[in-house]
Amino acid sequence: MPQLAYDAVLCDIDGVLRHWPAADPLEQAHGLPVGALAAAAFAPARLHPAITGEITDEPWRSAVAADLADRYRSPEQAHAAVAA
Repeated sequence: MPQLAYDAVLCDIDGVLRHWPAADPLEQAHGLPVGALAAAAFAPARLHPAITGEITDEPWRSAVAADLADRYRSPEQAHAAVAA
């Protein structure tokens, strides 16, 4: 059997290896309905570019904040919720 340069490959598949904490208290603190952050952050059109490396964390968070600002709150409050 050939010698390999590595012993294992670890792939992080959200929900298997990484679990996101509940955002309910954060949403409530910023006047957002429960589930608003997850809906904005994990919308397929927004999530796919983030998990495939097409965009980095900063533009992903900015897009989430923009979506929240459009739907629920002012841009300042939306950015504060995403940054928290």
